[in-house]
Amino acid sequence: MAKILLLPLFATAAAGCGHSPSAAPVSDCPDDQQAGCPDGALTYDTGIGALLDERCSPCHAAGGVEASTLLLTDYDHARGAQTSIGSQLVTCSMPPAGSPQLSSDERQQILDWLTCGTLR
Repeated sequence: MAKILLLPLFATAAAGCGHSPSAAPVSDCPDDQQAGCPDGALTYDTGIGALLDERCSPCHAAGGVEASTLLLTDYDHARGAQTSIGSQLVTCSMPPAGSPQLSSDERQQILDWLTCGTLR
């Protein structure tokens, strides 16, 4: 039951993630409220790890511009950053403007992983 409440928590936590309250809202950011863990959600080992590596590690790995604030190089780091990852995704503030964006499927896969409890 607690897992179902994760996404509202992410939205609340977004205010503390350097997201300025005066920043213009992202108008095309989808509403990602989920009722629960969907069947067939990826685990870290079955796809989320590779997705984070491909799409997030250029900035969130050693030598990346965000390496000092948030590493997403392995399961333990990603699981430890689950609140930050979720809040950034539900507010559409990551990837940042000007960077290659996640497809809607990639975004949903990460959100499903978070909702399902960040399974390994």
